[in-house]
Amino acid sequence: MRKNEVKWGAILSYILIIASAAYGLIVTPYMIPVIGDVEYGVYKSITALSSSLLVLDFGVGSTVMRYVASYNSENKQEEINRFLSLAFTEMLMIMLLLAVVCGGIYFTLPAVYGDGFTTEQLEKAKELFLLMTFSLLLHVVENVISGIIGGYNKFSISKTIKLMQLVFRGILIYSLLTALKDSLILVLIDIVLSALTIFIEWIYVSKKHGVVVSLSISSFHSPVFIESTKYTALIFLTSIAAQINGNLDNVVVGALVGPEAVAVYSMGLLIFGMFENLSTAISGVMLPMVTNILKEPDGITRVQGTIVKAGRIQFVLLGAAVVGFLIIGKQFIGLWLGNGYEDVYIISIILMVPALFELCVNVSLSVLRAKNMLSFRTIILIATTALNAIVTVVGVSKYGYLAAAIGTALSFIIGSLIIMNIYYNRKLSFKMLRIYKEIFSGIWICLLVAGGALFVSSRFLFNEGWGAFAGNVSVFCVVYFVMLTFFGLKDYEKGAALGRKRIS
Repeated sequence: MRKNEVKWGAILSYILIIASAAYGLIVTPYMIPVIGDVEYGVYKSITALSSSLLVLDFGVGSTVMRYVASYNSENKQEEINRFLSLAFTEMLMIMLLLAVVCGGIYFTLPAVYGDGFTTEQLEKAKELFLLMTFSLLLHVVENVISGIIGGYNKFSISKTIKLMQLVFRGILIYSLLTALKDSLILVLIDIVLSALTIFIEWIYVSKKHGVVVSLSISSFHSPVFIESTKYTALIFLTSIAAQINGNLDNVVVGALVGPEAVAVYSMGLLIFGMFENLSTAISGVMLPMVTNILKEPDGITRVQGTIVKAGRIQFVLLGAAVVGFLIIGKQFIGLWLGNGYEDVYIISIILMVPALFELCVNVSLSVLRAKNMLSFRTIILIATTALNAIVTVVGVSKYGYLAAAIGTALSFIIGSLIIMNIYYNRKLSFKMLRIYKEIFSGIWICLLVAGGALFVSSRFLFNEGWGAFAGNVSVFCVVYFVMLTFFGLKDYEKGAALGRKRIS
């Protein structure tokens, strides 16, 4: 049952990724001309700022998933309810803190964006931020309840709900934005959908899993409070680093260059976000399974095999995305966004290439979470985030938004790719070079051949319009599929693809 949940959770994650990509490719180009480049830039700037405040949820959703998964593996429902009472009490305190912080930031918006925004743009920014504050508070609650569902290993449920949320968001945007032509509508839609999602998910966990929460200060006397607080603190610091790396660029570009530059840079981040999601579709559902594997006597050895198996699936997809984008990415950007967005290609490449290697082994992060060994990674993330911030702030003021992409890429290379791989090798006895070799084995040749076929077709066969782009993609997919079938994939992977075996 656990393996089936991981399988269907991963499948639904990929469906969600495809839907999100389609959403970004269709809805985003629709929104920009409707509300205008400038207002869209203001919207993205404030979205980046408000999203960075999500670190103030202290990672309580991830903590909930980790402890619910641990107790559920031992069938301790009473302990789960006791822990969730503690978690929900903490959640309410976090929401209060977040509301106070947002109130303070609201009054500093003119100082932050005064140089880059006009008076009219500042007023719009303040209206957007007020609404986004409510959206943030709902997001904290949504994270906690999603953590409960993930802890029970019911990823198929949570992914289905998120898929429906995305579909309805697209429908509502097309229905309402055309008539009202105001970026505030985008935030109001998010608020309504988040509230509805919270209601549905809570009904599910309370009826299906018997979750009962008693909000009481006495919850803090739970023996697990100190341990879970330490774990939450590490998740919090990790979230700070992740939010800075993810949102600092747009904030700095908006403040130092202007909203028009944010509109360009945010498209590069959008493509990179889609790229990242190709890996998190698998790693995001692995924590409960990894937690159970590590309880076995040979857990460390077995979990290395799991990292390789998951990593090969990730490399099949991530490698194809990098090779394909390198060759026909400019064609795609021109068709999708038109003139003025040429730099999106460069920004995307700078971010995607160094992240490829780290994302292929990111199931390792589930091992750290399961073993409560996040301290070192948190320190490294904070250090590399500081490096990213320095490079971004100094570089953007002199060289523009490409410096922001370079700063983010450097943080990936130094922190995640070099230092963390050494740590995995020394502290967990993971043979990282062997793991990478097994992940890449056979697949890299398939990528080279398919990439060569794509290069030829894009230069000599199909080179204009969406039809030509579709033809190039078809050539790449067909050649890549044939190469994987006969040379790249192992027998058990072919069996898993046909549903005869499971990769776990």
